[in-house]
Amino acid sequence: MASPRGRLELLAVVPAIGLCVAGLWALRGGARVPTARAQAGEAASCAELTPSARRGKRIYQRGATSDGRVIEGAIVGGAAALSGREAACAGCHGPSGQGTSEGGITAPPLTAERRLASSGEGAGGATTAAALAAAIRDGRGPAGEWLSPVMPRYLLAEADLMDLVEYLGCVGRDLDPGVTAGSVVLGAALPLTGPDAPVGAAARDVLSAAFAEVNAQGGIYRRRLELRVEDSGGPAGEAGATRRLLDGDVLALVGSVLGGGPALRSRLEEERTPLVGPTAGYPGLPGGAGAPGLAGGAPGLAQDAIEAEAVDGAGVVFQVLPGPDVLARAAVKHFAGAPANAGAPALVVHARDRAGEAWASGARAEAARRGLPALPALSFEPGLLAPGDVAGAARARGARAVLFWGPAADLAGARAALDDAGSTAPIYAWLGSVAERAGSLSRRLSGRVLFLHAGLSGERERASGAALRAFLRRAGVAPGPIGAQASAYVAAQIAIEALKRAGAHVTREGLIAALEQLRGFDAGPAPPVTFARNRRTGVLGASLVRIDPASGAFAPVSEWLEVVP
Repeated sequence: MASPRGRLELLAVVPAIGLCVAGLWALRGGARVPTARAQAGEAASCAELTPSARRGKRIYQRGATSDGRVIEGAIVGGAAALSGREAACAGCHGPSGQGTSEGGITAPPLTAERRLASSGEGAGGATTAAALAAAIRDGRGPAGEWLSPVMPRYLLAEADLMDLVEYLGCVGRDLDPGVTAGSVVLGAALPLTGPDAPVGAAARDVLSAAFAEVNAQGGIYRRRLELRVEDSGGPAGEAGATRRLLDGDVLALVGSVLGGGPALRSRLEEERTPLVGPTAGYPGLPGGAGAPGLAGGAPGLAQDAIEAEAVDGAGVVFQVLPGPDVLARAAVKHFAGAPANAGAPALVVHARDRAGEAWASGARAEAARRGLPALPALSFEPGLLAPGDVAGAARARGARAVLFWGPAADLAGARAALDDAGSTAPIYAWLGSVAERAGSLSRRLSGRVLFLHAGLSGERERASGAALRAFLRRAGVAPGPIGAQASAYVAAQIAIEALKRAGAHVTREGLIAALEQLRGFDAGPAPPVTFARNRRTGVLGASLVRIDPASGAFAPVSEWLEVVP
């Protein structure tokens, strides 16, 4: 299969002509496409696509049929193969057929009005199914001429071809769930009852206030942003709340809780419903570890997102903060960057759970990338660590550092055992595991324990915190869990920016594409966020802090440690 980079290299040497446009401009005679006037009269019918057009939309946007078959083709005489998303029309011509231009390469628009305006009704404005099939399958134009070599030659069944043609009559005029002429509906599953109700209420209020601020300025492309919230604290839980939102038609989920259940994630993927900035990192919530705010993050959920993108790079969950594997990689980067540690071994100690395994995996991967010796690992059941085992393993391996993932009490025990054994090796750990207990653990964890912090620090943290509090006062939002408020604010700002970039004809695929284009976006109380086609975690790195033994406060140790995606 050709990579996106490989396809762009081919596009750079010949005119950009994709699957759909070739058939539409190159063919003449036979059944005519509707006139501009007729198409304008049919705009209302495109709001509710026919079954055939819905199947064609899937081919256009995702390069796959409704029964799961991927579309396949080849360019330059079969020199490069394409399938799935790489073969989709939307990849070149945009999710709404608006056309794209990048690096001097232009893919023309495919909306019916633009096609007619550019070609004229008497010339390129007429096509036949037979001629279209010849262009797509054989790469031949109406006079038998070869079309551009970058136009893929596709293996499309007759029924799939007809579905695609029918959708092209509506591309750019159909409406995705949650979108009307005057509004865009966004959803959030949040705990409004039960022990975590204060967290859910805080996130809801901030999301509502952020959208209200946009609406007061005229909305986005004259559409109001509406928030629909379902209670994830009820009997049906998070899964039931999310299902109700999807059944009720929302364009996307913003700041919604998500535990990563396979059935629910599968539905989000199937319907291509993006989830921006999931709320997590609190007791009882997915990924919760008792850590407040963005400093805590969502280790389990972030790992779900990482594993999803490892499969096909096209997941729909856009997580802000890194998971355990990225944090461990940042720790290894810092350890290996010290000249005294060149080639020195380190010991990985981790809880025997999914997040702990991810921590160990990330540490091993970064060590291998840097040519370090293989990192030995010691796993334990949370709460049942034998501290002496850590000291013994560190001594036996000659470890110059310990990378620890687990509960705060186990971390304190390991540190005490290492002290008793005379070890001075630094201990790297996740800040979220101790953030709420820093004061009570200050004497036991101060000094040598270096905590990985994926949020802002120093003056930037103070400035962003002040800006958030000013927004809350301006919006009349009552004081609440500041971490939940910060997380919701970041999610809202990312979603608002992506909606602006997605254009007037917003679709789920268009919103996903807009999110993929965010680079170094300042969303407020979080490090700059970057997403990409194969990157669904916005922040890839961390800095290090330690507990000051006198004050119990956190003090910075390092600059930001960015890791390679």
